[in-house]
Amino acid sequence: MTAPEQTYDVGILGWWYGKNYGSILTYYGLNRAIETLGFRALMVHEALGYNGYRVLWPDDILSMEFARRAGYHYTSQVHFSELPALNARARTFIVGSDQLWNPVIGRVNDDLFLDFVSPENRRVAYATSFGNRGTAKFKPDFVAKHSANLQQFNAISVREGYAVDTARDIFGVVATQVVDPVFLLPTSAYDALADMASVELSGDYLAVFFLDPNPEKRDVAVALAERLGLARIVVIPNPDGGRPLAEELFADPRFEILDEDAPENFLHAYRAASYVVTDSFHGTAFATIFGKPFSSIYNTHRGVDRFKNLLNWLGFGESRRLLETDTAETLAANPNLSLTLDYTKTNARIAEGRTRSLAWLQAALTTERGTTAALPATDGAPQRPGSKPPAPFTAGNAAWQVSARGAGQDLKVAPDGAVRGNQVWCDLPPQPAPGSACRLTLDWTVRSTAPALNLHLRNPQTGAFHVIGKVAVEGRVNVVRRDTVDFIMPPGGFSQFMLGAVHFSGPGGGAWITGLALDEISPAEMKKAPAKPKPPTHAELARKLALDDHDRFVKAHAEAGRSLTSARARIMFHAHAIEKGLSRLDFRGGFGKISVPALAREMGAWLQAGRDPQDAYFRTAAAVMQAYFERHRQIDVDVSAFRALFAAPVLAQIEAAGTAEGGVLAAAADREPVPEVNADNRFLDVVYGRRSIRDFTPDPVSDEDLRRAVQLAMQAPSVCNRQAGRVHVFSDPLRIQAAIDIQGGFGGYNTPPRLLLVTADLNAFLFASERNQAFVDGGLFMMGLLLGLQHVGLGGCPLNTAMNTQREAALRELLDIPESEVFISFVAAGHYDPAILTPRSRRVGVEQVMRHHDQPATDAVPAFRQDEAVK
Repeated sequence: MTAPEQTYDVGILGWWYGKNYGSILTYYGLNRAIETLGFRALMVHEALGYNGYRVLWPDDILSMEFARRAGYHYTSQVHFSELPALNARARTFIVGSDQLWNPVIGRVNDDLFLDFVSPENRRVAYATSFGNRGTAKFKPDFVAKHSANLQQFNAISVREGYAVDTARDIFGVVATQVVDPVFLLPTSAYDALADMASVELSGDYLAVFFLDPNPEKRDVAVALAERLGLARIVVIPNPDGGRPLAEELFADPRFEILDEDAPENFLHAYRAASYVVTDSFHGTAFATIFGKPFSSIYNTHRGVDRFKNLLNWLGFGESRRLLETDTAETLAANPNLSLTLDYTKTNARIAEGRTRSLAWLQAALTTERGTTAALPATDGAPQRPGSKPPAPFTAGNAAWQVSARGAGQDLKVAPDGAVRGNQVWCDLPPQPAPGSACRLTLDWTVRSTAPALNLHLRNPQTGAFHVIGKVAVEGRVNVVRRDTVDFIMPPGGFSQFMLGAVHFSGPGGGAWITGLALDEISPAEMKKAPAKPKPPTHAELARKLALDDHDRFVKAHAEAGRSLTSARARIMFHAHAIEKGLSRLDFRGGFGKISVPALAREMGAWLQAGRDPQDAYFRTAAAVMQAYFERHRQIDVDVSAFRALFAAPVLAQIEAAGTAEGGVLAAAADREPVPEVNADNRFLDVVYGRRSIRDFTPDPVSDEDLRRAVQLAMQAPSVCNRQAGRVHVFSDPLRIQAAIDIQGGFGGYNTPPRLLLVTADLNAFLFASERNQAFVDGGLFMMGLLLGLQHVGLGGCPLNTAMNTQREAALRELLDIPESEVFISFVAAGHYDPAILTPRSRRVGVEQVMRHHDQPATDAVPAFRQDEAVK
């Protein structure tokens, strides 16, 4: 749960707290997509007080536990009368997918139509559903009330194609069809979640996921398994209270019921399956996300049209449908049932839909707050209070082309006409007297590549004009928008409104103007320039920087499955666990019930993804498993069951692995060849001789010396040997000086010959509890690098990276540093004259640092349970 004073870019409403995998993962997709676009999201919990369908949700249900594992920021449940207070905490509110606008569902109330959102904030809908195709469920009072609500939205998108018609014909709003939020993320995002499952499934099996199981569906699953030649059936219970029914209905030994309800386990079971059968909409969606052959029994209780819409979009039509009445005979005659399924066209459709929908979402979250989803009137003009068609426009020359369009006028700049002096104008409504406070309102669609547009008044007698304001384009082109400017009416007979072609650059530049109004307002109503914000306090700055760090970690954690670094980290994590088992004095034959299967899966996935089998991380894992199998051969312990988990190509790599690349060795032995550098330079000389050097000689620094220093730094320990430390090396003086200027801590010194930036890659860290590990491992690595520089005869000076977000962002752009890497320290490096002066930097006594804790333990020592470690 988040602190009540924190602010966010987007507040998300919907059933993310629901106890079913569809809702949980739908909102996971939307949350991560919004944050990937650069917005900070707040999950808004269900409001209370509407009716009996709204309940106080327990805090220990699987959806809330997942929310915490995923790192959501979320609110507590409050009475709906308290929702308006959220306007101070978010600038945009978005309702998500699922049937949030289906009136036959009792939990649909005014908050899901964003009735509490203030006019200054945005209202957006992403992939929201009205339920099935029929419209008889929309009663007159429901339509009247929520048409008004929906017409206040800035942008609306829906999940089903027929919902576009429903939005237009019933509620008078424009809606765009987008993909379900689960399709906004690539498969790798769900692979990362599946990797965190608490269950381990392998081998061939039919996965069964029924939200509403019954004996008929069970019998279809059995007949399907026999048709496919699958002897094993794994049942995934409905997490919303479906486990007792599953245990009763699938009590036959033929079925295995998935242990423990969790989204990660659901995804793992899907990913490992040979075939999937489901009566769930999102169960169908995830079968396609993982590229599984599948069949769907359309769920009549939850909306048949949704299945048809989804499968038509994916290009499968009715080919994946099964019926509850299907028998072994009908399945035998079904040509669409096999353990292979061509996803070539489907994957292309998903990729196109994801790209298109993310672009829509980006635009919706940045659109001008005055933009409306309300339908244009029948004459083509937007239905806006106070909107009236403008008077006819007149062009000063042929640079402007004026034509009627609906009740408005389309103004188009001719090719090469977007230059100064080319003007178009119309008469204003009767204007207030000079000196009056005025507001000009424009309803229009803009076409321009310019960043902003000037609005003018014109004197028809003299041709003189006066600028009354400027509006930002902000990318909102080819969309209906409303812009207003407040100004004081000048003297001089300015009775016309004027635009200059110079502001309407780009292909097809111009504007479709459907409404123009000029109103006198009180001086107090005039929009004022925003007051200069007070400088943030120390506490506010610290909180902002901490939240930025947290968001970077959460984003890297959520997207870890996509990166090569993450794949290497997972391989090394499991390989290192096996190495530790091999090194135990009390060696336990047959150990590794968790790590060995996990490593087999990761190594198999590595090769299936076409990655290099000669990669050092993969070769280390192969050598570790070679040592594992050889050790068990020597002590005559049968681990053939573990060996069978490795695919044949992986086993071939294990057999060919070099014994020096993984496994165990004597503590006194060399892990790798020791570089011959300054053999007489003792450890104490290096440690006590290291200084922070800021003045360097012009002698060139060799790449070989730097490579040796980095090799020494790589001997530093890292969590599970995942080796997250990185060194970026810069030699261009101009680039180095620009970086130092931004860093700000090397002023007054000459540009160093080399600049190193030590970072740690967050993709190497796999668990939420490792939130600070990048700085631990990175700090150890950097200290090793400083000692390495000293050992090879170079001077180094660490330069801190304790800076604000703006400076860090500027450095990332200048130096091309990935977002997933956190800054540890810069290091200025070069040759130096040993006779130069350096600060003494006296160290305090050991007694100031080392503290003994040798008192005996007492009964007052608190007990600790393992399950508390993850809270």
